[in-house]
Amino acid sequence: MNVVFIGPPYAGKGTQTELLSKKLFIPVYSMGALIRQAYEKKDPRAIEGFENYSLKGKHLPTRLKFPFLKEKLNNSSEGFILDNFPATEEDLQEFNNYLNRHNEKIDKVIHLHVSEKEMYRRMQSRGRKDDNLGIIEARRENQDKDRIPVLEFYRNQGILEEIDGERDINEVHKDIVNKLGIQA
Repeated sequence: MNVVFIGPPYAGKGTQTELLSKKLFIPVYSMGALIRQAYEKKDPRAIEGFENYSLKGKHLPTRLKFPFLKEKLNNSSEGFILDNFPATEEDLQEFNNYLNRHNEKIDKVIHLHVSEKEMYRRMQSRGRKDDNLGIIEARRENQDKDRIPVLEFYRNQGILEEIDGERDINEVHKDIVNKLGIQA
């Protein structure tokens, strides 16, 4: 099973992808985590992306981020869960080309959403380098716009599931599992 999770900062994507990964025994590939790991290893693409885009609240161009994900996908035979990819129309085109070349498809896309008020409440408990109010507000605004064509594409394919991420973690997880048609 191949599942994509999309949503704004603090929607609970990381928590829910990890819970689903444990249930399905398939890996999670978080675009943010892959970029941060590469940044720590001083990868020039990650440095350029993090400093010129992430810290300004923008999505990285596909050319900078997709190679990190592609490496993981090439070694993933049992399915995967993606956290926040594809996030832009450019990502979507590159990703669909990749999937077509490898005879793969996305089974479901989970769109987790939370209000701005809830996002701010959750922000106060996490604390990463790119977690300051100005960056978060820019991320929310820019990324919400970037996400529209991606959500529309998956909605038109009939595989998009809208999930309210403001509820209890277990309630959200149960909702996701039901939408995926797997046993709780």
